Amino acid sequence: MFSTTESVQDNLNILLNFVQEPYFTAEKVQREKGIIDQEINMYQNDPDNQAYFTTISELYPDSVLAMDIAGTVQTVDQIQLADVQLAYQSFYRPDNMSLFITGKVEPEETLGWILANQQTKPKPKPQTIERLIDFSENKPEKVHHVDMNVARPKVTIGLRGNDPVPSGRAGLRYEIGISIMFDLFFGENAGEYDKLYHDGIIDDSFSWEFENERGFHFAVLGCDTSQTAEFINRIRTIIHEIPSTILSKTQEFQLQKNEQLGNYIEMMDSEEAISGQFDGFIGEPVTIYDEVEILKALTLQDVAEIAHSFLDRATMQEVVISTNHDHQ
Repeated sequence: MFSTTESVQDNLNILLNFVQEPYFTAEKVQREKGIIDQEINMYQNDPDNQAYFTTISELYPDSVLAMDIAGTVQTVDQIQLADVQLAYQSFYRPDNMSLFITGKVEPEETLGWILANQQTKPKPKPQTIERLIDFSENKPEKVHHVDMNVARPKVTIGLRGNDPVPSGRAGLRYEIGISIMFDLFFGENAGEYDKLYHDGIIDDSFSWEFENERGFHFAVLGCDTSQTAEFINRIRTIIHEIPSTILSKTQEFQLQKNEQLGNYIEMMDSEEAISGQFDGFIGEPVTIYDEVEILKALTLQDVAEIAHSFLDRATMQEVVISTNHDHQ
């Protein structure tokens, strides 16, 4: 990405050339291996990282998701220049890219610059990539303990979605609905959050996130807490009660919806935020303006139906990071 106040065409050509004219050497690959090895060791010593990736690996055992995305020191050491070139040729292709430009530009003129630049580039041969997304069956729910030297225990709860998620705008609507659902019960303004906080079960370290990718989706909730068993029990209870109680949160829903709309309006003041919200890989291009339209049309009944779809078939796994098996 780049941002500029002048010479837009020159900068645009640099960006296009940058991603379409690779420069790899055996020496650079060898040097990068050492950097990645250091990152892997850093991840392995980071409790937050270990909690997150252990949770995902337990949600999707014996699958590619169960492997750390950085690999291992052994697998990184096996990478050669030809592997890097193959990865580039397979994925860094014009038909696999999106270009998003925000600002005071003339669309037709800008498109002309792009077409002129692309005419100088070789056309890669068409290819078909077979994506082997093969996830194992769900495992029975279990609390998994990891020993690390931490000041306070760290707990994460993962929910694996097993319901089909639509693509395109319908998939974005699903994501927004899930986000509102979690905010209604686990946002800082939620009554459930307030009770957990005042009971000393959670503190400011509590957070949740939802990932929706091609072929899989999951949520992770986590916190530093000395009351690990109570945290798991209370969070699980709230999650199980969401389908039967969500429709009672009419006022809270409107407040959450207004807050999200406010966040979108604030983002519209930033060219970088507008560009960052763009998604060209979910079946149809979607921008921040599409998200606002989807959010405005969303009702509490819609959110309840999305919550039912996700939670009715979701499976859970829990991970506790603590020192010397100091488990409850």
